[in-house]
Formats: sequence, C-alpha cells, structure tokens
Amino acid sequence: FDAPGRAHRPDKVVHAMTFREDAVKPTFVVDVTDQIERKLEAVACFVSQFGGAVQAGEVFPGGRPLDQQIRAQSAAYGSLIRVPYGEPFWTRETVPAETLGTLAVTTF
Repeated sequence: FDAPGRAHRPDKVVHAMTFREDAVKPTFVVDVTDQIERKLEAVACFVSQFGGAVQAGEVFPGGRPLDQQIRAQSAAYGSLIRVPYGEPFWTRETVPAETLGTLAVTTF
C-alpha cells in the first residue's frame, strides 16, 4: 500500500480498560464525573445491540442492564481517585511526574 506522506508511529499507546475483568490495575484513572451522563446517552444510541440484555460476557459481567453496569464500574474506578466516576487506562510505560507536588493524589 503506497500511502502519501511520511511514516508515522504514535508516541503513546494507551489501553482503555472499561470492561476488563482481570486483575490488571490501571496505570491512571481519568475523572469522568462531568461526562458520565453524556457517555450513557452515547451508549444508549446502540440500544439495538444492547437493549434488554443483562448478560453478554465481559460487557455485562454484573448481570444488570448496561447503563447500570457502566455506572457501577465507573463509580468503582472513580473511588480509586476519590471522585464519583472514573475511566481506567493502562499503559506499559511508567507515567512520569515532574515533582511529587504535582501528583494529583492525597494519601491521608
């Protein structure tokens, strides 16, 4: 395939973990509290694929409707960073910090 332009390689590969049920701890969690309702509205656009289902393998591991499962999982990940809702991500690389003071964590 002869594509125009220069070859490109991404600097970062970040894996979304929303429906992973394994024991991999996320590298970081993004606060999605302000976007959770919009996310649920977007997922609702796919009602023809998910409507009425309460079990579909990894996507519905809790045996509840998808919107409830998304809300429950987002709340669980949000609790890791002390916010109502979070979205988990994983990367092979260690995420750097400029200084300890810039870390967005409270340990007490």
